[in-house]
Amino acid sequence: MIIMDKTNLIQILKPFVKKGNFTLSSLMQTDVYFDLKEAYGKPEILNSLADSVYEIIDKKATCVAAKGFGGIPLATAISLRHCLNLTLMRDKPKDYRTKKFIEAYIPTKDDKIAIVDDVFTTGKNLREAIEILETTKGNILGCYVVIKRGEGELNYPLSYVINLEELL
Repeated sequence: MIIMDKTNLIQILKPFVKKGNFTLSSLMQTDVYFDLKEAYGKPEILNSLADSVYEIIDKKATCVAAKGFGGIPLATAISLRHCLNLTLMRDKPKDYRTKKFIEAYIPTKDDKIAIVDDVFTTGKNLREAIEILETTKGNILGCYVVIKRGEGELNYPLSYVINLEELL
């Protein structure tokens, strides 16, 4: 496990903070974008982020879940590094074969689920994940992200490694 203090983690992430004019998936306009998908391309950084997020995850978790390009690589690394079952969700059910929303491990009522994502802005992606996971009857412990950049409403606790101000 790679335990990195917050100061070092912030320094590693600084090159992935982009300045300019950006439209986020929430359609919000911003002059700052956190390109963690680019950071994921470096295994040592992805492993550090996975370990940093794992540190804030409730240790009762039996399953780590994610959807989208920001969450899936992170959840996969956490699952592999910390032996948690891995639940992957699609944006919409596939329209062939099994037509599933959920791939890989499907949580049961006995599971305790940690939902992960890269950046929290409005919470839309996490709310969508929650809606899908609630159909499994698993116990959602909370949502865990690398960077918290905005405010949004969730029906579950949100924990984060770094906030917007710390990276700027």
